[in-house]
Amino acid sequence: MRNSDAKFIFGLGLVIFGLIFGGWDASVLAQNLLDEKLPSIRAMGMGGILPIPVQDPSVLLFNPAGLGWLEGVGLSVEGYNSSVPSSNLTTTLNIGPLGISRFRKEDRNNYKIGYGFRPLPWFSWGLSSDFDKKRRGTSINAGILVSPRDWFDISIYQKNLFRADKKTESHEVVSLTTRWGKGKNLLTLGGVLQEDDLEFRLGFEYRVLNRSALRVGYKVDHLTFGGTVGLSRILDFDYAAELERNGRIVHYFGLSFGRPRYFFYKNDVHRVAQAAKLGKDRFVVVDDHNLHYVESGSGSPLILISGSMATYRVWNPLLPFLSRHRRVLAIESLGNGDSDKPSFNFNYSFGEQAGLIKKFMEKLEIEKADFIGICYGGAIAFQFAKKYPDLTNKVIVIEGFLDIEEFVEDHRFLLSLRGKPVVGDLWIGLLRTGLLDGPMTRLVTGKSFSQMSRKDQKEIRQIIHWNNVTSTRIFWRNLAKLDQNELKVKYEDTQIKSPILFLMGEKSDFRKFLKPTLQVLQETVKKLEIVTVKGAIHNLHLQKPQECSRLILQFLNQP
Repeated sequence: MRNSDAKFIFGLGLVIFGLIFGGWDASVLAQNLLDEKLPSIRAMGMGGILPIPVQDPSVLLFNPAGLGWLEGVGLSVEGYNSSVPSSNLTTTLNIGPLGISRFRKEDRNNYKIGYGFRPLPWFSWGLSSDFDKKRRGTSINAGILVSPRDWFDISIYQKNLFRADKKTESHEVVSLTTRWGKGKNLLTLGGVLQEDDLEFRLGFEYRVLNRSALRVGYKVDHLTFGGTVGLSRILDFDYAAELERNGRIVHYFGLSFGRPRYFFYKNDVHRVAQAAKLGKDRFVVVDDHNLHYVESGSGSPLILISGSMATYRVWNPLLPFLSRHRRVLAIESLGNGDSDKPSFNFNYSFGEQAGLIKKFMEKLEIEKADFIGICYGGAIAFQFAKKYPDLTNKVIVIEGFLDIEEFVEDHRFLLSLRGKPVVGDLWIGLLRTGLLDGPMTRLVTGKSFSQMSRKDQKEIRQIIHWNNVTSTRIFWRNLAKLDQNELKVKYEDTQIKSPILFLMGEKSDFRKFLKPTLQVLQETVKKLEIVTVKGAIHNLHLQKPQECSRLILQFLNQP
């Protein structure tokens, strides 16, 4: 049986199971839970059950274990129609795995705080507590989330309410979620147990574009439907409707800010944040990782490797020149752009990235290629040339590192801070809003920004924007954890045999960190050209694309 068939059969089984047992009489339970349950538009559109894991701050209200899967900052403001004005509002904020919520219903206020832990790629657990002023009680809540397969999740959550009058209440929620159709179809079956009453809920979601989706659901005496529409890059509108047996319709509505839209931790659907303007978007699956690249031109293959936390767009200024002469493949290495961003079992070391590029070439049946890399991408290019000399023609490196230890040690505290939960999530969340696009552009380009034309300034700002909105703290966390053996390209056993062109900027702030690299290159590489571009910065390919392209093509055309 094929894996896709197994997923379909499992999903069909959930539907039948839910229809058979969904009619159980649990009206008392439903009423009690409606008093207790905090609303979520996505959940209400799916019969009152939320599929977890999901990139949504409202996971706090359903299972704090889901917080362990969140990155960045998210905010949702939700409510439903009521006879009492300005009531029934929920505000939920997540800063990475930390979640905070305030629920207001008429004269009642409920506050909740929770934190999620994800020690394994397939397992997370979380704790939360809330305080209800009206009932003058607190609750201690715990949950676990298990994902034994990438298409199957099990969520278990228990809530225990301790009242001031010494009475206690508890209920448990168990949900099963399956996905198929490359993640576009999602089906969730949930069981809610309170005392001796059991209620089943069923929800289905079809994803349209990135965050946008359509939903339908069922729970006792209720049919539900809803959807999400992206209004801007950081703002969504959510809607759900609940049709009761008596004909009454309850409308739910809300706005969500900062929910991840432009990046994909596991991009099995092969979506792109924005279609490539120069070339064609393509994907290759390597070791179960989805690698995105943009292909343009024809001729001998030329593979471009971008730097840290950078998309393929950093090469856009060079592509019009390079693609006239070569078949250009601009790769987004793991952790960047629309490629996967694994949280576990991948350290983002140069050797790992180089190994994936080798398998990438095998998939595309490329026997040999030339390489260009900048900074982190340059270190990957060096590593590839050392490990796979038979697959390497020539290598061009723009201020890349053979020995990055001094740079990392000098910036380790900052790198570590960016990779920390909460603190790093605040930084990443701020980057994704786009508010720092201007300052980051000026930081990258330095004084040269004021000397550029408005057209070039706008283009570079767009490049930096896409770098920011697709960023995660996973990369920074792993880079800060790399040990000394992974921060160097060693030459005890093998030297780079391929000709190398090393480009560096005269006014680059990285020059002091490049000295160990230049020393090793001069001692070990026979065919080496080192060119200092006058007046150039670290990202000289953005500042001087024509001159940079000329130097590259001149080197590639040499016999």
